[in-house]
Amino acid sequence: MPTYKHSGLLVEALSTALAQDTDFAYAVVVVNDGCPFPETERVCREFAAAHPGRLYHLHKRNAGLSAARNSGIAFALDAFPALEAVYFLDSDNRIRPHLLQRMLDALRAAGPRVGWAYPDVDKFGFFEFCDMSGAYSPLEHLFRNVSEAGSMASRRLLDSGVRFDEAMRQGSEDWEFWLQGLERGFHGVHVPGTGFGYRRRGESMLTESERDYRPILTHIQKRHPALFAVRAVLRAEAAVGRRYAVYLPDLAVVRCVTDPGVGEEDLPLADFVRRVLRAPERPGYGECPSLLAVMDSGLYELLTRYGLLRGALWVLERTAGQATLVRVATTARAAESGCALSWSGTAVGLQADGPFPLPDDGADMAMLPTTVLLDLVRRQPAGIPLLERESWKPCAEARLSLTLALPGALQPRADADSALSALREAMAEAWSRPSNGGWAAAPIDRYRAGVATPEDVYQTVHRLPSVLPMLPPTGNRRLAALVADPADARGLETAARLARWLAGKGYDAHLVALGRGDLTLAAEVVEAFASVIPHPLPLVLPERPLTRSDAYLGTPLRPLDRTEEDWAVGTLAVFDLVVTVRHGAAHPLMGRLRALGVTGWAVLGTSAVPDAPSLADAVNGCAAFEHAYQTVVPLDAQTFRLCQGLGFPPDKLRRWEDATEPDVDPDWAACAPLSLCLPEPSAAA
Repeated sequence: MPTYKHSGLLVEALSTALAQDTDFAYAVVVVNDGCPFPETERVCREFAAAHPGRLYHLHKRNAGLSAARNSGIAFALDAFPALEAVYFLDSDNRIRPHLLQRMLDALRAAGPRVGWAYPDVDKFGFFEFCDMSGAYSPLEHLFRNVSEAGSMASRRLLDSGVRFDEAMRQGSEDWEFWLQGLERGFHGVHVPGTGFGYRRRGESMLTESERDYRPILTHIQKRHPALFAVRAVLRAEAAVGRRYAVYLPDLAVVRCVTDPGVGEEDLPLADFVRRVLRAPERPGYGECPSLLAVMDSGLYELLTRYGLLRGALWVLERTAGQATLVRVATTARAAESGCALSWSGTAVGLQADGPFPLPDDGADMAMLPTTVLLDLVRRQPAGIPLLERESWKPCAEARLSLTLALPGALQPRADADSALSALREAMAEAWSRPSNGGWAAAPIDRYRAGVATPEDVYQTVHRLPSVLPMLPPTGNRRLAALVADPADARGLETAARLARWLAGKGYDAHLVALGRGDLTLAAEVVEAFASVIPHPLPLVLPERPLTRSDAYLGTPLRPLDRTEEDWAVGTLAVFDLVVTVRHGAAHPLMGRLRALGVTGWAVLGTSAVPDAPSLADAVNGCAAFEHAYQTVVPLDAQTFRLCQGLGFPPDKLRRWEDATEPDVDPDWAACAPLSLCLPEPSAAA
């Protein structure tokens, strides 16, 4: 128990600590962290004299809460060889008589990977009860401190070297302490009914830390880069649940999936309805998918067969970030080979601030947040209300069109609008049925209850609305994204050649077609990529007009709208390597991607796209963002000379060995090969 300037509250805390009813021996170690009040020292001495062998008093120079706790840990480990656990209690809090017994019983009953036990938090002063029940979620712990300081650390956790960060003097040091345990492979276990009383005041160190939260979180993230890396967070997300629930009405099943390339879970419709309706009442972070999609099973299988499903779901999720309801009219036709697809969209109800009816005019796909459907069912209106959390969205409905040309294409059969209405009716009927637990009669609001969303974690941790759900490959394979303009046929062919080259170097290469226009790929181009991820720009929001500042040394640039930029970064953040292939619109994304640990290459060369910038402008546009790239790859000697003339650092310039440019320029021929930029296969993450 550290204490500083709480002499008037210390007596209560010490009294409750000494009044524990246990079947084991325990001791209280109070650490006076250089408190300037003589009353604090007097209280500590008097309690130590009154309880010899049970209460130990340490006095040290003031160095902050973390240093005081570390001093107490060091004393306890040295003084008590048989020590099983340490409980942390602040000197302005209090505990019920059975807390230590219940906490230690939970640790003793847990497996070797459980490193700490944490309680519910009964806050007094300002009234609040935080129900922390439900399974421990490593993902949730990355953006929400589910283990307060009133938790118990096991001996095995302390022996692993976990200690409080003494550089943290503004609060949340307990959160960082438990994250150290998580990084070492330990988990927590919740213990209900312990009687932990947390004093909540209008002004305190915690209040100050909440005001200054972002610098504290940034410090924690820098301390634990492996925990907070985008790919690590995505793994944690997939481990606790599924992001998408895809309702296949012709099969009467709901297919739950995060990354379509990794795994799926089929639920009968009734089981899915039960899971959604229970989400607000049964804490369990991530158990209920956050996004509901509707489509025909034939369309689902068609998109899967040609590696387009992941990209289609991502387009829907991106749009759902800007609209409450997304509806897609799909046209599919047969093609002899290859594939062609195009997305277009419009926004409806830009100023919508109330309910609107569920449409029923034959959409083939639809998506909406599960919370919207749940709210629709629980409130029983005749339409979809715009939730408070959704009120920032600029449109109530987004109407998209998808045109597909694929070998053996089938026209979708299911009416997504009718299926969505039928699902709503099934959920409303189950909600009002008393035999299902009286959901409608007893709404419950718990701290951890509700439908988890990607925005919960990614917005807090990475300032992104979501990230593309593509799980890292197993073994030594790595992920690469080839970013090309869908209108640049030569650029797409170059991207395909580079994808084949990267595949031989240990990468799974995916095409990200970022830009406006139809995407048409020949069969041999499609086969070069592990999947195709369309990223149409803009989709439903109007394009931001250019300003005078959107130019670098006279070269026009077209930066994305901030919302579109966030989603584009989210599309690319999961990759180990992002290669922009003659694509100037992607340059402004690379600085944020580099900060997230993504390696960036820029492939530069002449573009055949109508109205494309000249080669000089294309190279100059890249020069504006050169610092964000690790490597720049000119495709020919002329581009190489332009890069030299515009001041690109020589150690960044690389020559792609598979390029076909003849060796007519000695400097170009002497340029270091691109393969030197690749890690050895054994070093791949």
